[in-house]
Amino acid sequence: MQESGQRQLAVTAPVGEEQAQPARRWTAGRRLLSAAAVAALTIGLCWAYLLQSRADPANSDASGMVLEGWDMLHGNLLLSGWSLADVSFYTFEVPVDGLISVVYGLRTDVVHVAAAAEYALLVLFAALVAAGSSRDRARGGYEAWIRGLIAALILVAPGTNPGAHILLLGPDHTAIGVPVLAALLAVDRLRPRRLLPVLGTAALVCLLLIWAQLDDPVAEFSCALPLALACLAPLLAVPVRRTFAFIRARRGRPTEPRLTWRREAAVHGYDVALFVAAVASFGLTQLAIRAIRNAGGYYVMAIPAKSQISQWSTVPTQIRVLGQNLLYLFGANWWGRTQPQEAYGYVHLVGVVVAAIGLLIAILSWPRADRVTRTLVLALLAVFAAGSMSPLTQPISGAHEIAIMLSLSAALAGRSIGPWLARRPAAGRVGPAAGRVGPAAGRVGPALRGAVACVLVVAGIGYLSNLAFNAAQRAPQAINQDLADWLVAHNLTSGMSGYWDANITALDSGGKVRLAPLVRGSSYGYLWETKAAWYNPDVSYANFIIAHEQRLGAGYVYVGSAVNWYGQPNKMYLLGRTVVMVYDRNLLSQVIQPTPGYLYGPPGG
Repeated sequence: MQESGQRQLAVTAPVGEEQAQPARRWTAGRRLLSAAAVAALTIGLCWAYLLQSRADPANSDASGMVLEGWDMLHGNLLLSGWSLADVSFYTFEVPVDGLISVVYGLRTDVVHVAAAAEYALLVLFAALVAAGSSRDRARGGYEAWIRGLIAALILVAPGTNPGAHILLLGPDHTAIGVPVLAALLAVDRLRPRRLLPVLGTAALVCLLLIWAQLDDPVAEFSCALPLALACLAPLLAVPVRRTFAFIRARRGRPTEPRLTWRREAAVHGYDVALFVAAVASFGLTQLAIRAIRNAGGYYVMAIPAKSQISQWSTVPTQIRVLGQNLLYLFGANWWGRTQPQEAYGYVHLVGVVVAAIGLLIAILSWPRADRVTRTLVLALLAVFAAGSMSPLTQPISGAHEIAIMLSLSAALAGRSIGPWLARRPAAGRVGPAAGRVGPAAGRVGPALRGAVACVLVVAGIGYLSNLAFNAAQRAPQAINQDLADWLVAHNLTSGMSGYWDANITALDSGGKVRLAPLVRGSSYGYLWETKAAWYNPDVSYANFIIAHEQRLGAGYVYVGSAVNWYGQPNKMYLLGRTVVMVYDRNLLSQVIQPTPGYLYGPPGG
């Protein structure tokens, strides 16, 4: 018997190992297959977004960032001499533009390639944050896929203009969602328990927050502040809970055993570390900005005074405009559209409803929500409050200020609705999964989930159809491409123009032409996405002006104002409605040298 028992042990032990190894191989293979599928979907979406972005011509704002990135990747790491906009985009969009331009070449299409790549990454990171870090063995990766697909559904098809212009063309606060979601992804997936891993993770999150805030101040109140508050909430609950327990004990009522302070520190240590990291990231970001400035780096325009808090009487109107801008971002602007854009606008209302329901569920389940879900809720409320009180909330033009709400609400919807939609109640069980109200409720739950799933599937088909329709539109010629080719052919490579003719023409020419933008009757240099050296007659030269005879609005130079300030040109060339005024001298000697911080005129002028 002992010999047979030994034989049995010798046989059964290897069998267990043989069963475990295929299971591990299957798990690894399934994860590899999932990663490959996600990568393929992301690349496919990037291609579709590139085609859609090309259907809308680039402008000087986006072109200026490409020129900055090109300069950065060619050694000017601090962008010395550059005056940027009121947001730097220094740590994400500009380096991406520069990297693509170095690999792909300095051309206008870099704007579209970069925008497509950034938006595809935005969809990917929103889906990953929505998927969460759940390890529910009963549902495996099924729930994670459902949650991620809900987020991707909301984002997958940028609607028609103006939404597509904001999301897929230029520096419009959209791509900041990638660093923000990356920080939240680190918080969600890394959940250390020991002291050193906790400190290391907090340091990583702090670095990610600095990266995001250096790029765009929107990250301050869409990630750093909400994360700090989300981690502070359970810490504040500790003394409140202990106080109530003490009062109940004094009154002789039964209470649960209190945790020791050491145990409380172990439970909430990660929240403390993240709170410190979030708060410290703001101060360290300000120090980094000051260090860049002291080292001779780029200059960022101050936020204009008109963006200060509005009067209370204007808030209701601004909330209405904010709602309109949100519809633009979600692609649900059906009004004033022709078919099939109008129909697609109605389809996008599904995403608006899903996002609103996800936010409502997250608010109602706040006591049970995890820190990332709480952060997303606080971020959405903070951006909404800022948009409601800022005069920058204007129809269409103010939509880019709140663009991050689209990706944050998509991630939150996946985390809030996904677990319910993926629920599989056990057969014959009546309890929490069945609502505790009997078999009838147990039948209603699956039926309702099935109906919601059908609606989402139909909406998803409509979204993909919208994406295919937008990607199939014909790409127009780049703005000022003919002008850039003509200037290069006639060896006119250094001149001046209005802002909307400047950077885009330079990019159309592959960097062979440089145009310094002018304002204030063509007399003053416009330091917005430009370099101060372009106006210095000691180091630069400009012998022609790009002007227009008709009034096109602010940001253009007109023939009359140019003649009044610089005199009659030696030669004039008419290219369609554009006039090239050529002089035989360096016109920069007559330009009023621009001063950083004074966009439209010299100090006291």
